[in-house]
Amino acid sequence: MKTTNRFWPIAAFLVFCAIGIPAIIVAINTQRAESAINQYITDYGIPETEVVTISPTSYDLKFGGYNKTITTKKDMARWKAYLENPKNEALNYYYVGDVRKKKNTNSSADTDWSYIFHYQDGKVDASVNVFGTWVDPNDPNTKEFSSRMSYQAPVWVNK
Repeated sequence: MKTTNRFWPIAAFLVFCAIGIPAIIVAINTQRAESAINQYITDYGIPETEVVTISPTSYDLKFGGYNKTITTKKDMARWKAYLENPKNEALNYYYVGDVRKKKNTNSSADTDWSYIFHYQDGKVDASVNVFGTWVDPNDPNTKEFSSRMSYQAPVWVNK
């Protein structure tokens, strides 16, 4: 096949359309989700200076929408104190197969107390993760878990 002078500009345009346009759309939607989640965190009552990001705003392929996971400096300190209590020593380790690994209580990535914010269709929802249990902040059956967190959900959250 003989290429003409028009082949390369058309091929470059098609590659741009196939890769560039979806990338621009994802970037715009991620920025929109980031600003909505940050506003929600502020409305939740968590000061910006307290926020420790565990995972930044990113698209969730499994559930759709955008997620951001954070913890706070107060929650990290409370979590560390909780784990250092001798009666809670069993919770201070990860078990992977036969390997027992101690948690790094100075790392936000190892924290077991976090807030998960999910943005989808212009709406932000919040949940709390306490020792692997996802908790609705307003569920009366899970107050034992959600009461461990430093910042309690306002009454309007997830209603």
